[in-house]
Amino acid sequence: MITPHFLPQATALPAEVRACITAICADCESEVRRWLPALEQDIALHCSTGHRVIPALGYGATALDRRTIVFTLAEAPAHRQRAIVAEHLRHTLFHECHHLVRGWVRQGGERHPSFIHGVICEGLASAFERDAAGHASPWCSYPDDVDAWVDELLALPAHADYRRWMFHHPDGRRWIGYRAGTYIADRAIERSGRDAAQLAGAPCTRILELAGLPQPRLGTPPH
Repeated sequence: MITPHFLPQATALPAEVRACITAICADCESEVRRWLPALEQDIALHCSTGHRVIPALGYGATALDRRTIVFTLAEAPAHRQRAIVAEHLRHTLFHECHHLVRGWVRQGGERHPSFIHGVICEGLASAFERDAAGHASPWCSYPDDVDAWVDELLALPAHADYRRWMFHHPDGRRWIGYRAGTYIADRAIERSGRDAAQLAGAPCTRILELAGLPQPRLGTPPH
């Protein structure tokens, strides 16, 4: 089951917000598992309030390990928090559960010798939340010149600044890695005839091959 756990920081979450979180976890449980049958049996959703949220959206999430998702809500009035949960928790669970199955997690995951690995993992999860959960987040879209973005990312060393390339680049671009990764995922999906869930276990080298793209520069990942 996907079970919410309300951490000490979230003790002030109103009952209506907690109830909404609990209901969404229960409602999407079976649907997520139909797409991702390899998902671990017991998944913990650690809920808290805090500042590590997406600006303007009011929430943040991460796959901590293969059995744990962290979901953070911004401090806000109860009605606003409930609206954020109602709009974003379901597709967020789809995105993060894809990471759990793929092993793209903060603790206990494998290290990989290329920056593009994270790009592909986030792109596949973004395509999955869009196609399976029916929600196109801003990081699921990509511009007409996305091929140039892919070239930039393929040329990066493994120790390149993750936040700069995945979230907010100094030149003003947002979510470069997520958006280019979704493009790579879409190419692999189209050319293989397999969806993002079916590609969850495919190595990144295989995803690039299916997408018709070159392999990345290799190096030693950071510790």
